[in-house]
Amino acid sequence: MTEKVIYGVLLAMALFVAGGLMLPRDSHVERSIEVARPVNTVFTLLNRLTALPDWSPWLTRDPQVNYRFTGPEGGVGARLEWSGDPRRVGTGWLEITESQPRTLLRMQLVLEQQGQAETTMRVQRIAGGARVTWRFDTDLAAGKGLFGGLVSRYFGLLFDRWVGTDLELGLERFRAYAESLPAADFSGIELEWLEVAEFELLQISESDDLAAAYREITRFMAANGIERTGQPMTLTRYDAGGGHRIDAAIPASRTEAPLTGRLEWASSPSGRAIRLVHIGSYDSLALDYQRLAAYLDANGIAQGGVSWEHYISDPNETPEDERITHIYFLLEAAD
Repeated sequence: MTEKVIYGVLLAMALFVAGGLMLPRDSHVERSIEVARPVNTVFTLLNRLTALPDWSPWLTRDPQVNYRFTGPEGGVGARLEWSGDPRRVGTGWLEITESQPRTLLRMQLVLEQQGQAETTMRVQRIAGGARVTWRFDTDLAAGKGLFGGLVSRYFGLLFDRWVGTDLELGLERFRAYAESLPAADFSGIELEWLEVAEFELLQISESDDLAAAYREITRFMAANGIERTGQPMTLTRYDAGGGHRIDAAIPASRTEAPLTGRLEWASSPSGRAIRLVHIGSYDSLALDYQRLAAYLDANGIAQGGVSWEHYISDPNETPEDERITHIYFLLEAAD
């Protein structure tokens, strides 16, 4: 009887080993989703690793998780490290190892208690947006010894269901996150980053009729011999409650001439700003504002409370489709 038990155990072990060795060592899981946003927006969000906590299917499991970013904010070398409840998120890190603009991201994922894997995100242009394909590949037996490797191969039979569920959840969360941002396509947008210096403005605040405001400012300057130091500007200032005011202004040399009517002296915005050069009619400015807003949101760049238009071309002398307008957004000061 004892011999039969021993033989039975040995046979079971042999079958376990043989069956395990016949199972694949590598596991591959893949899921896809369509996102109704331009490829540039989708890729920028994926490539910006600092956006991951906003949609990750794993990090949200532990509200107390601690994480930190090292390296660049996005692209190759960007790295996210985290530490949390071992039963929920554990400890690990994720690093971008390859970044092909608008098409592919490859990342190394290490979970201290569970091993490592390679995960890739492929972005494809489709009608109305982009398709995102998320792949998860791992060597089930790496670093686990003979017995641990065999057990992992058996667990690998369940990987598509286990990991696939997480990928589906993450992609759904990513789609909701991406589609909450502006829909404008900012591909091809050319921006300049500047340190803007302060200068004097003669302005009329909260103007309902900009053309009339500019005429009033110009007449006052001419009557009092005030020198104009730059082209006219329109400034939009935002308040904490979501409201805004629009000011018509002309850069000018301050004098002691008493002000009349709605006129007031003011200072232009100063500090770190981003500038877009618009060429075309004033009616077409709205599209560039939308593209600029989409770019700032996708890149996680906070605005600093004021934007303005600087009318470089004289509309009386320049054809409508050739007018040059500089659009500025002041950026939020870094902590």
